[in-house]
Amino acid sequence: MTSPLRDEAGWIRLLSATWHRKDAEVGLGDDGCVIPPARYTLSTDVLVEGVDFRRDWAPPEALGYKAMAANLSDLAAMGAIPRFFLMTLGFPRGYPEAFVEGVLRGLHALSDRRGVELCGGDLTRAPGGLFVSLTVIGEQRRRPLLRSGGRPGDVLYVSGSLGGPAEALRRFEAGARLEAFDPLAGPADPERALLDRFYRPQDQIPLGLFLADTGAASCCMDVSDGLARDLSRICEASACGAELQAGALPVDPLLSRLGEEERFQKALEGGEEQVLLFAVPPEREQALGGFGVELYRVGRLTEGEERVLVMRDGRREPIGDAGYDHFAP
Repeated sequence: MTSPLRDEAGWIRLLSATWHRKDAEVGLGDDGCVIPPARYTLSTDVLVEGVDFRRDWAPPEALGYKAMAANLSDLAAMGAIPRFFLMTLGFPRGYPEAFVEGVLRGLHALSDRRGVELCGGDLTRAPGGLFVSLTVIGEQRRRPLLRSGGRPGDVLYVSGSLGGPAEALRRFEAGARLEAFDPLAGPADPERALLDRFYRPQDQIPLGLFLADTGAASCCMDVSDGLARDLSRICEASACGAELQAGALPVDPLLSRLGEEERFQKALEGGEEQVLLFAVPPEREQALGGFGVELYRVGRLTEGEERVLVMRDGRREPIGDAGYDHFAP
């Protein structure tokens, strides 16, 4: 005998039982949440079925984990400490409840590890599929990291390898499937690790806080739409050009089966990276040694507006802003 489908009150009871921390003055169950006074940074992100994911690509826990990780990456780019989040969750009538429960488990696994409290949100019916929209709230104890502030001569860094998520997406669309997802640890098998990387970006919060605490970075942003496109946003905000060294880009080692040109293209233009792109004045570079994790020096900001790629043989090629665009034709 199957249990009856939950009503809205039933879902709220499940959410209240899952997220039961009480850092908020007023949390779940009222018409609004009240959080302690502080200086806050807010960011929001949404995953929509049929646009950002397909249900059969991976277990639901992977989707919930990714939803939280993408939002935390935005807080990291600002140098904020994750504290609270709001969630709007929508799905059609008759949608598999077990899948929704799995999404919540994956989401809770990462939010619990990071100490982020669910303090409110909304539940609704959605006609076309599942969507998960989160608004994260971070405490901003230091000067926020911004996309503006870079100056010609500042050195460009990225915080992790590039291209893996773009290749994983291609494989999902070609029929590959991630059969299992453990929120605590990724798989050892390279093929599964590549697919897993799409849902499990590296935690950027420690680096974001380090950059904010030390004041090392002049500007910073989360790379989610591809290095080329997001570099153009840094340049526009900082009124600079840029020069990237092709040989310095940290191409994901999981792409070793691809040809060199394809690996490079995915590293430059692939999206869903959730690593940080930031610039550091040369006199502050030494401070980065205190972070203790490898960071990748990929280029520098320059005078003017031109963005160029310096190839291994010395050729200079213009960098476009190719990358992911939700509204591209």
